[in-house]
Amino acid sequence: MNNPTRGEISKATQHFIPTTIVPTGEQIAIQIAAARVIVVEANAGATKTTTLALRMAEAWARGTNPEQVLALTYTDTACAALKAALHALGVPLTIAHRFRIQTFESFSAAILRDIEGSAVPCFEEAEQLSPYVWQAVLRVAESPHEKWRSELLMPTLGDNSMVEEFLRLNSRLKGTLRDDLERQEQPVSPDYAESIGVEYTQLRIFLAYEWVRRQGNGDKPQFRGVQDATYDLARLLLAGESVRDCPSWPVSAKVILVDEMHDLNQAMFEILKELIATTNSFFCGVGDMDQVIHEAAGAEARFMRTELENHTGGPVAHFPLSHSFRFGKSLAALGKRVAGKPYSSMAEHETKIEWVRYHDASQCAPLVVKEAALWKPKLKSKTAQYAILLRHPYQSVEIENGLLAEGISYTTSGFDSYLMRPEVLFVRGLLAVAAQDLSSVAEEATRKKVMQAIFYFSGAQISVTGREDESQQALLDEALGVLSHAPDFLVHMFENQILRNVDAGMRRRLEAAVKVAKEQSGPDLLGRLLEALQMDSMINERLLSRQRRLDAIGNLAGLKRAAAEFDTASAYFQSLNVAEQSQRQLMGKKSARVLIASMASVKGLEFEHVVIPYLDSGEFPAPRSEMGEEQNMLYVAVTRARRALTLYASQEHPSMFVAKLMGPPPAP
Repeated sequence: MNNPTRGEISKATQHFIPTTIVPTGEQIAIQIAAARVIVVEANAGATKTTTLALRMAEAWARGTNPEQVLALTYTDTACAALKAALHALGVPLTIAHRFRIQTFESFSAAILRDIEGSAVPCFEEAEQLSPYVWQAVLRVAESPHEKWRSELLMPTLGDNSMVEEFLRLNSRLKGTLRDDLERQEQPVSPDYAESIGVEYTQLRIFLAYEWVRRQGNGDKPQFRGVQDATYDLARLLLAGESVRDCPSWPVSAKVILVDEMHDLNQAMFEILKELIATTNSFFCGVGDMDQVIHEAAGAEARFMRTELENHTGGPVAHFPLSHSFRFGKSLAALGKRVAGKPYSSMAEHETKIEWVRYHDASQCAPLVVKEAALWKPKLKSKTAQYAILLRHPYQSVEIENGLLAEGISYTTSGFDSYLMRPEVLFVRGLLAVAAQDLSSVAEEATRKKVMQAIFYFSGAQISVTGREDESQQALLDEALGVLSHAPDFLVHMFENQILRNVDAGMRRRLEAAVKVAKEQSGPDLLGRLLEALQMDSMINERLLSRQRRLDAIGNLAGLKRAAAEFDTASAYFQSLNVAEQSQRQLMGKKSARVLIASMASVKGLEFEHVVIPYLDSGEFPAPRSEMGEEQNMLYVAVTRARRALTLYASQEHPSMFVAKLMGPPPAP
């Protein structure tokens, strides 16, 4: 059959019959719906991704080439989940891999690559973007054309909190396209800034930052940050740029789909509008109004309703996915309390909910590991899935150490293992210098990251006579190349480059830390080493995000507690190297593993057993966070469970969410 017409799709016939499930009436209605534009509003656990995959498989069964199907998501995790759902339904892998499934950001980057001729470097860390922010600040401060100079409140150079605040504003302005949509020919004045809800100085710095990023013109930028490709493509579309001739633009698409549609922002919506307008395609989007966790980037659930109807000019068919098949009635009742909306379950199994209380936060990780150890025999099964969901990365340190001690394999999602976090690599590097032994760090990639961390935290430069015009990055890359086949080169670099090319205060701190590692012993050795470094001060100097600083301090606090079991720095250094190798070896096993993940990274996924530790006041909800978004994060986390949910809460200082999760006390 050729590509289906709307009349063909309107036939109440199910062409694709899945091999592993029996679809519900709601699912079949969505699978074969005749409407050109469909929006599916679903509860968590109501098979959103599976239903989207059914729609895709139906199009294929009716003759649509997989290459003519484009599915867009917010995250790489959601892309992987959709591909897995296709295969799980019975779509052959060779066919499933042909469907075009991308994030909005990767899709946008591909289109821009066609337009610009080559890829643009992408910087994901605030520390990479900070120099450009300060260039923008200086540009505003030194501008001779400023009309409202008395309204400017310029930040002090080196103010990390300013950079953090600016990057939040940058994300919101780009996600909402507020300035691009509203300024038109208006002058950039204090009154205009107030009208779009932005402080005047911040708006001026934002515009200067974009000038710096675009090298003073509207052509190819010199770099992009997170979600900048989506923003840049949306701006081109608003400016009337034609993208139909771009090789990556899906002009022949017959079906366009969006997963996690509740996380759409204005920039993404502009791209979606263009896709619908330039293709003769059917559209299907799925989402859950209570899973919006990217409000800071402009995400709004309204794009699932009024905005789409206003744009298409025609009817939008709304379909429900009302029943959860992931979890049982007990968890449906809990989900109802969190989300404040009707919830039901049609799962054939029940979900066990267990509360575990502890008096001190130090007791939490051992309790989590103990429960994982009880699950260890089940983890040999390919279907057993055990997820430990954390609100903050630093909470993983003692859990990881406990799992390694039990020989339980695990992976991480949403963050690196604590062993590979920059501040931990920095400490490992100083211990390696003290022991004059980097070769025991078995992985070449880790050795390189160790050296990079030392250069980064110390602020050192590389100085080579006769090569003053070469960039620091080029010189560092060359040094890393030497390190790959000569591990002990690190000691040479530390003594001849790092110590010689930092200021006197930093040199004293580094030398004092290495001296502690070489000469002292005892359970508090790592604490003394960090004190010699003045590590808290170093973190505040180097890391821009407040949350990133809290994570770093938490990571190092976990390190100190773990190091208390070792008497010498050398012994602890070797234990970290052994731990890294143990994790790699356990990850290499084919058996199912424990997943330690951030809550935000598991949207769209499900697990047999979900564990949520550290329900403490000050931990979750996160300090200074949007309460609505934190509650949505909780909703996402608890609704990932299929058969078991274990919640670990402080007895003395429980999270405010504990009362919401437990519900009102029974009537007397």
